[in-house]
Amino acid sequence: MLAPLAAGQALAQDMGSRFRIGVVTAGRDDARSEAEPFRDELEYRLGLPADLFLMDTLGELTDAIIAGHVQYGRLSATAYAAARKACACVEPLAAPRDGDGADGFHAILMTKAGEIPSLEALAGKRLAIGPARSTAAFRVPLAGLAASGCDPRQFFSALVPISGPEEGLAALYDGLAEAALGWSTLLGEADTGYSAGTLMQAYDRMRLDVGRLTVVWQSPRIPFAVHVVRSDVAPELKDRLRQMLPSLQDEAPGAYFAIEPDFGGGFVPVLPEDFSAVMLPLEPQWQAMLKEIADQQTAAPAPLPEDGGEGELLPP
Repeated sequence: MLAPLAAGQALAQDMGSRFRIGVVTAGRDDARSEAEPFRDELEYRLGLPADLFLMDTLGELTDAIIAGHVQYGRLSATAYAAARKACACVEPLAAPRDGDGADGFHAILMTKAGEIPSLEALAGKRLAIGPARSTAAFRVPLAGLAASGCDPRQFFSALVPISGPEEGLAALYDGLAEAALGWSTLLGEADTGYSAGTLMQAYDRMRLDVGRLTVVWQSPRIPFAVHVVRSDVAPELKDRLRQMLPSLQDEAPGAYFAIEPDFGGGFVPVLPEDFSAVMLPLEPQWQAMLKEIADQQTAAPAPLPEDGGEGELLPP
């Protein structure tokens, strides 16, 4: 077997002399130095000189990968879906897990426990939905419900616009809606709202008894993030990346946490089908539906509680 450097030099004859890694800075001045241990480890493992290319935003990185300016990057699940739809030129490699072992989350639809026990029982009721840019409180659940036969425009009596998942819970208890959208890992202790998500935040910040809520619908799992590579990268290099990433946390923790400081559970391999939930809203019929709902949401007046404004308040 060739050593990494020797093998990489041979591959370089076919694909160019350097491996280009895109990194989002998000305005951090020290982004280059923070990512340097990861670049250094990839350079050693691939046996190929590697360079960091810094981008201000995730959108810029996505565009750079599509255009071929960089060959590797860390994207959100929705950014990967956009890139895949735009060019079919990216391949998912691995997703990070959190410290509890969750490698993603679900969009969820919640109701008050004991009042509405199932999705079917929500027919003709009101659903609180987030802003159109929201993955978990708008795009994924509305497209997912429609694809399963529950077109939200007809199934619910009203789609109540709110600013985010926590406000959706408030809408439930204030009498503005009978159901709300949010997100959850659905992993861990249900009594404390699972390991992360809307329910956990409600338990942690508002001391809400999450046993008072029922999840009546959930989307397929959505990876927290994904490391991707251009499809035109040499197959041998893609194979090395797939082999190295799952063991990176154990074998080179400094390199792992340089690129994944917020996810302490290491990498898990992923496939294109793991992104079905975020690909669905990009299908033309659901894109048109989501635009129609978003336009109506923008023009909708603020809703009033059915009880005239006294609604049941969230517990302190």
